[in-house]
Amino acid sequence: MLIIIAIILLFASLIILHEAGHFWSARRNGVEVEEFGFGFPPKLWGKMHKGTLFSFNLLPLGGFVRLKGEDAADNGPGTFGGSSIGAKTKILLAGVGMNLLTAFLLFYVLCVTGIPGLGSMFEPSFLHSTYAQPKQLMLAEVVKGSPAAGAGLVRGDLILKLNNTVLTSDNDLRDATKTHAGESVQLLIKQQGDEKLVTVTLRPASSTEGYLGVVSQQVYKLKYDPLTAIAAAAYVTLALLLATIVGVFQLIIHIPSLIVGLFSAGVPAAAQAASGPVGIIFIMKALTTLGWSYVILFMANISVALAAFNVLPLPALDGGRLAVILFGRFTKRHMSPESEARYHTIGFMALIALMILISVYDLRKYF
Repeated sequence: MLIIIAIILLFASLIILHEAGHFWSARRNGVEVEEFGFGFPPKLWGKMHKGTLFSFNLLPLGGFVRLKGEDAADNGPGTFGGSSIGAKTKILLAGVGMNLLTAFLLFYVLCVTGIPGLGSMFEPSFLHSTYAQPKQLMLAEVVKGSPAAGAGLVRGDLILKLNNTVLTSDNDLRDATKTHAGESVQLLIKQQGDEKLVTVTLRPASSTEGYLGVVSQQVYKLKYDPLTAIAAAAYVTLALLLATIVGVFQLIIHIPSLIVGLFSAGVPAAAQAASGPVGIIFIMKALTTLGWSYVILFMANISVALAAFNVLPLPALDGGRLAVILFGRFTKRHMSPESEARYHTIGFMALIALMILISVYDLRKYF
């Protein structure tokens, strides 16, 4: 329950920051903001301040900004409809900018204090870094009934050595357990901060299952000096944004296979790389055992994901609304407010359906 509450607060804070971007940009561009809502209706309390109703609502799932003339044909002074194309573009993309700024600041803090390794794709080789934490091998999963489980190993443990062999990668562990298959070996592990030796009898070479019965991953942290960290944080933010956009398009392309996959027992590759609300709960639960740096990293990732989704020209999203405006501007064929509302409503329903689809696969992955 605490994990679920933490996730709700996490998403709510990132969405409110997104909406704050729209709010500030609208104010700067002369568009009146009728309401800035924290949470979603029904309304619990509200107060007018400088022409804007600041409301606190019952459902703590994010927030919203209601602009004057946003969903109507009103194009008078102070309305969204009556503002210039440039002003509309700034207002619609301000939320994306705020999420990217949030991610950058979080990544900067991590780069200075020690950012968990994300892989070479997100580590600028042209910037000098040091290891805040050396490369180690962490157990991401321990299979029930396996030799590892019988020896008391649990998720989150670090495996430092097998006999006298230092282990720092999946390949190291795979090679060492294959070499000693069927034998009793000593593992030097770090469990809850304490190092200790445990004896494990590996499965024999004829076994069709893993010799040790674990899923492992390499973990480490890099650190940059405060000035270099600015460039490193910007690099990670932009690289992750591009990777997320590519991932979203790949997910959309594979929607037919995801639908077909509902009638089979497996999890398609496209669903393996995506997570919905259910998957996020399990990811967050696992990350809390690794420390605050991993939770902050997760927050930064989610902030980038929000930016990536909203910048795309998809209905119901900021990028989709901007696409409709630009299409009307350059083709001189403007959608009526009613048609545009239907267009975005259908798009919103499609996004909800996709989220439900991914959640079904999350249940298969974690249960």
